[in-house]
Amino acid sequence: MQILLWIFFMPILILCGIIGGIFLIIAGAKYRKLLVIISGIVCCSFIIMPFVFLGMGIDMEKLIPIPTVMYWSLFALTGLFTCLSGSSNQIVSIRNVGIIICSAGTLGAIFYQII
Repeated sequence: MQILLWIFFMPILILCGIIGGIFLIIAGAKYRKLLVIISGIVCCSFIIMPFVFLGMGIDMEKLIPIPTVMYWSLFALTGLFTCLSGSSNQIVSIRNVGIIICSAGTLGAIFYQII
């Protein structure tokens, strides 16, 4: 039963990371905020990197020796930094996307830990 949480949540997490990352890259370029651009690149790479390594036949757990829960927690932390950057610069759209990425990453870590 708990595996269904992860199965149904994974596409949401992937879309949130890719679309949110692309939005952050564009918004960072628009507002000329380097931290937001870097956060967008990191968000996209956290989502795309496992699929690229899987396609190349590389075991990601041997290459990057961190637990999966910590991996998704780092993804959530990226969203938190983006949220704080948007709040300090009073840019509501960046803050909202940061909150969404942080929430999705936290739920992803929790759901993965449950299974």
